[in-house]
Amino acid sequence: MFTKHFKPGQKVLIHLTNPADGDDRLENISASCLAVDNGVLTLNLPYEIDASAFSENAKMSVISESLGLGLKAQTCFLRQQTDTSIQLRFDGDLRFFQKRPTARLNLPIGIRYSRLTGTLGAMRQQWQQHIHKLANTPPEVIPQLPCGMVNLSSGGIRLGFRNAIDKAQLCMLLLQVEPETPPICTMAEVVWTHPKGKDMSCTAGLQFMAIMAEDQKRLEKFIRTCRFEMQNKKNHNQTQ
Repeated sequence: MFTKHFKPGQKVLIHLTNPADGDDRLENISASCLAVDNGVLTLNLPYEIDASAFSENAKMSVISESLGLGLKAQTCFLRQQTDTSIQLRFDGDLRFFQKRPTARLNLPIGIRYSRLTGTLGAMRQQWQQHIHKLANTPPEVIPQLPCGMVNLSSGGIRLGFRNAIDKAQLCMLLLQVEPETPPICTMAEVVWTHPKGKDMSCTAGLQFMAIMAEDQKRLEKFIRTCRFEMQNKKNHNQTQ
C-alpha cells in the first residue's frame, strides 16, 4: 500500500507538531522520498541534520500528493541515516483528502528577513529564541518594519530579494500585518526563485516552515479581512 503512493523523488512535507494536542507551534520540514521498504520511509532533507533535530520515537505526519489527492500518513521517527537523511516508520493507515486552494493577495505589509545558517536543529533553535525575545518585548518598543509589497497566503509568501538566493535556503521572516502590532515571526523555506534582470536581484516564493499556532490564526484572519475588503471595494466600484 505504501509503495503505491510513495515513490523515489516524490516531495513530502513532515509535520513535526500537533496543535490539536495542545502544542502551540506549527513546524514543518520539506523532504523528498528516497525509498519505501517494509513499512519504513527513507527521506532526504535539503539541510544538514544534527542529533537535536528529532527526538526518539517522535510521532509526526507526512503529507504528500497521490492520484490527484492530498495524502497524509502517520509515522514515528526511527533513525537518522546520514547527515541529510532520516527513516520514519509508518504508524497507521493512509488518509486521502481533497486539497483546497488557498487565497493569495498582493498587498503591502511590514517585512524584514534574514538568512539562516547551520544545521536544522540550530536553525529551529534560532527561530524559537526569536519567538521568546518577541514575547518578552514591551508593546511600547515594538519596531515598525519597512513596508514592502508581497504576495501573501496563509502558507507562504512571494517577495523580492536584492541578492540571489538559493532554493531550500531557510529564512527568518518578520511580518507586521498591522501597524503598531507585534510582528509574526516565521521560519520559511525558499521553494522557487526567478531572476529579475541582469543584476543579482530576484523574486522568490517561500513556504512557511515554522510559526506559532496563534500567529497562524492572526495571519489567516488578516487575509480573510483583506480579501473581504477588496471584494467589497471591487463590488462598489462596479456599481458606480
